[in-house]
Amino acid sequence: MTQTKIETLQQHLQEASLDVMIVSDPGAISYYLNIEFDPMERLWLLLVPKTGTPQLLANKLFVFDDPEAVDVTWVDDSDTPIDRLKATGLFNDAQTVGVDKQMIAGQLLPLINAYPDITFSVASDIVDDQRAIKTPEEQEKMRVASEINDRAIERLINEVIPYGVSETEACAELLRLYKEEGANQGFSFDPIVAYGANGADPHHEPDDSLPKPGDSVVIDVGCRNDYYCSDMTRTVYYGEPSDEAKKIYSITLEAQERGLKAAKVGHELSEVDLAGRDHIEEEGYGEYFTHRIGHFIGRETHEKGDVSSSNHTKIQAGNCFSVEPGIYLPGNTAVRIEDLVIATENGPEVINHYTKELQVIEPKTK
Repeated sequence: MTQTKIETLQQHLQEASLDVMIVSDPGAISYYLNIEFDPMERLWLLLVPKTGTPQLLANKLFVFDDPEAVDVTWVDDSDTPIDRLKATGLFNDAQTVGVDKQMIAGQLLPLINAYPDITFSVASDIVDDQRAIKTPEEQEKMRVASEINDRAIERLINEVIPYGVSETEACAELLRLYKEEGANQGFSFDPIVAYGANGADPHHEPDDSLPKPGDSVVIDVGCRNDYYCSDMTRTVYYGEPSDEAKKIYSITLEAQERGLKAAKVGHELSEVDLAGRDHIEEEGYGEYFTHRIGHFIGRETHEKGDVSSSNHTKIQAGNCFSVEPGIYLPGNTAVRIEDLVIATENGPEVINHYTKELQVIEPKTK
């Protein structure tokens, strides 16, 4: 798989008339090599020529088995990055070099100064567009991660939330559930459990709040398994909800279903957003849907791919993204419903299967 991914990248470099691509984004290096580090300021670069063997520049602090298909150049803290870059020899005959948007200026600028005849350009799209089309193997890993997420959220709703635990306690229990259900890399992002008015902040940070009767419970969670992420949101109710809460739940669910149906190969991503957004606006709650309807996902929870009303990019087979409309009534209540979908030639494949019927949790005591 590593070889195939790099060969595909090299083909794209040739098509773009680039002699070398510098990949510095740790997520992208993980994509190509299945090796992950947060390098901070240290050298961690994958240099990919349009033909021949790529080179990985890695600090000696990073411990990993040498990957196939690339040569590794080890660097220590006393080395000067520009000297190590020049020593690779990859830039000697290059005329055009692509750089991703993550490269540290302190590494890039000395390289530009050392090779004034080379044309450097931002070429992140070459990598990002490749990552946006999930291979069959990647799609299966996304399904597995989402299956784990389905099981864990069901247990959280049935085994934890009914006992009136705090938001932070619910998140702590969720990590245990993920481990028990087989997720081998923990959370894919910091989970959100938000009671009542807290849910009206789409990115609420869980705190010590406790649920009150009638509260909505917005649960936005995901695990990471074998390098791939899941992400799903369900809104349930701690006791009987108000009539308005039921109303906006129904509106949001219909908006989400419309968005999912629009997630077809050949459609614009904007059509997915507008399919859900238009329904919410028609029902009079447009001002309370305050974000795009989705984002791309894979090895990272948020990858390049903006499922918004302004993105007219055509959906391609293998794209995987969220569809997650919400209605947020400040100081009152909220609802968000999210699934992941894989675009296929046979139509959108929703890879979350936990129920979206309105659920009322009956409070319990231990």
